[in-house]
Amino acid sequence: MLPAITINGRFLTQRMVGVQRFAVEVVKAIDGLLADGEYKSLKGSIEILAPSSARELLLRHIPVRRRGMTSGYFWEQVEFPIYGYGRLLLSLCMLGPVAVRRQIVVIHDATVRAQPGNFTRRFRAAYNFIIPRICRRAYCAVTVSEFSRREIGKWFGVDVSKMPVCFEGGEHIASVPPDESIIDRLGLRGRKFFLSVGAGKNKNVNTVTAAFVKAKLDDTSVVLTGYRQSRVNGSYEEVLSDRMTNAGYVSDGELRALYEHALALVCPSRYEGFGLPPIEAMACGCPVIISNQPAMLEVCGDAALQCEADDADELARLMRLVHDDPVRRAALIAAGRERAALFTWRATARRLLDLCVAAASRGAQVPAVRGVPQAGESF
Repeated sequence: MLPAITINGRFLTQRMVGVQRFAVEVVKAIDGLLADGEYKSLKGSIEILAPSSARELLLRHIPVRRRGMTSGYFWEQVEFPIYGYGRLLLSLCMLGPVAVRRQIVVIHDATVRAQPGNFTRRFRAAYNFIIPRICRRAYCAVTVSEFSRREIGKWFGVDVSKMPVCFEGGEHIASVPPDESIIDRLGLRGRKFFLSVGAGKNKNVNTVTAAFVKAKLDDTSVVLTGYRQSRVNGSYEEVLSDRMTNAGYVSDGELRALYEHALALVCPSRYEGFGLPPIEAMACGCPVIISNQPAMLEVCGDAALQCEADDADELARLMRLVHDDPVRRAALIAAGRERAALFTWRATARRLLDLCVAAASRGAQVPAVRGVPQAGESF
């Protein structure tokens, strides 16, 4: 029996950050899979149900149906299940309606429990209430790495022994042309620079700037991207002066251009559920320096340089290594491209569609947990 699937479209009302990026790319990949091959029979049975204020998303085979009077938690918990009644619900951004059993939900991480200081009290309360209940009640809760699977079990007290993993992809960054105007606008043409992507506290940008000072690379600068609030993230300009560029929010095309010109992406995160920027960077031929945070080690393997998250001295040494050793840098680029090719949004979409088909068969078992892809295969 083929399922009638309704995708939770609340993400189309939200700013595009990590989980919203996941939702957009997965939906686009599902749309592509409906055109041919083994999932062609699902064409016409999948829709997005979104609040009335939802923005457009250009798709060929998945219509967007707008319903409801609200767009926040109330819409997701009350209006979404009402208008999606009788169909299999698929939520891609951490949350879904707690009263519904016939649904699949992607729980990306346990950051709200592991790093509570990064979130407001209201945000923590909503997630702490919804996530454990939805994990226990839904047909299937899915996550994006083996590390996140373990963390969800640890912090939310739920059984994750059969929780499937659907890793993320990175090829979306290569689907848009690089917008070279940002290189000229930021005065980076012909200059060496390191890149830091993201503004959350767990991104550990202060260690990036401290390490850069210690590295003493006078011909090099640091570019920081991501939407920042100074009262939360601090004022980095005071640390690095004219050798630090705070680019703020950048488009995909601009980000691709920055990846392609940077000496390396520097990403000493304290906590990640997957770690999308390293895969994006590798796909663009940008070397990567990561912290030895478990999810990023899982995803990047040996294709990235690694250090302790708060070890500014070791991070400075690795930045100097990339700066001074073109042979090592070229090897990192080659290894990164090979690693990034293992993680694709089409594979993520196939995994989720297989789970949806299983959910449509009464009594069907959740497909088995699968590990990190190896060379020569995608997950």
